[in-house]
Amino acid sequence: MKIARRPFLALGAFAALGLLGSPAFADQATDKMQTEKAAQAADTAKFKKDGPYKIGVSAGYLSNSWVVFALQHVRWEASKHPEITDVIVTDAAFNPAKQVADIEDLLRQNISLLIYWPVDDNAIADVLKRAVAAGIPTVQAGGGFTDNEGTVSNAYISQWQLGEKVARQLMADLGGKGKIVAMLPIAGTTAAVDQLDALQTVLKEFPDVELVSTEYGDWNRAKAKQITENLLQRFPKIDGVFSPAGQMSIGVAEAFDEAGRLTEVIMSPGDEYNGWLKWVAQHKQGGAVTFPTRAGQEAVKIGVDILKGNGVTRGTAVPSVYIAPADIGKYFDEKAPDDWWASELPADFLPKQ
Repeated sequence: MKIARRPFLALGAFAALGLLGSPAFADQATDKMQTEKAAQAADTAKFKKDGPYKIGVSAGYLSNSWVVFALQHVRWEASKHPEITDVIVTDAAFNPAKQVADIEDLLRQNISLLIYWPVDDNAIADVLKRAVAAGIPTVQAGGGFTDNEGTVSNAYISQWQLGEKVARQLMADLGGKGKIVAMLPIAGTTAAVDQLDALQTVLKEFPDVELVSTEYGDWNRAKAKQITENLLQRFPKIDGVFSPAGQMSIGVAEAFDEAGRLTEVIMSPGDEYNGWLKWVAQHKQGGAVTFPTRAGQEAVKIGVDILKGNGVTRGTAVPSVYIAPADIGKYFDEKAPDDWWASELPADFLPKQ
């Protein structure tokens, strides 16, 4: 199989505290609706075709290490299918207009399947609909679930469920009271909207917890650190941080540490970002709620099923699980760089360090 290469950067406590209220989950309207939509059968009959297949991957950005690992999962799964002859990857570098142009370019190259990570779901909605109209199935693999008309199926990690798990663990660790800030990914994305909705839903059960500021760090360690430095000047007291993304969590923690205020704050779980896992192992708090990079692999499996005429649903969930600080040692790699992710990738497909 030929792969077109483009440069990229490798980048029991609840019950004890009485915090497992009734119901166990708060208002789950958003999550319930998403789950029901994901379970619906996708209309795939018009996409059935014989191989060979050429996969186009439109990445909204490749400067993020999660995306890099997810892309390697795409490549790994593609290597298992001899009928896939090409994987062509583009990088929009956080530019929605460029992602539209990238997808148009991939369509001109007669791809059989489009897998994408969005910068902005709305910005690419029309070009995705054009792809579907042209007989090219589209699979979203950027984490959250999208119900846009131009998205045939999703390999998704429920951002709502992830956010809910993170929020509940933070409430437990805080003892259900205090002032918190939220550090979310790119404003307007499914990830940011669903995580915030989950947090606000959980907060309805905890009137003694106040969300004093909601910020957007774009999954970027340096930006999250800079934002937190400003927050520390604005707020003399911050008891907790809601930050599901480890890449941003480590930047937040660094800002607190450099300000001499690390001992005052409780960090929420992050994810499998190696730099965050190292921090958890050292500080024995926070833990992780997983955001599996194998979503990329699942997207290829879905896409191949569509092309072969097999039935698929609108979404295939890749579950998130909580890892307690005491268990973090099984997942992090002390010798690997911070921009590394716990995964099952074989050595030949690991990003270059």
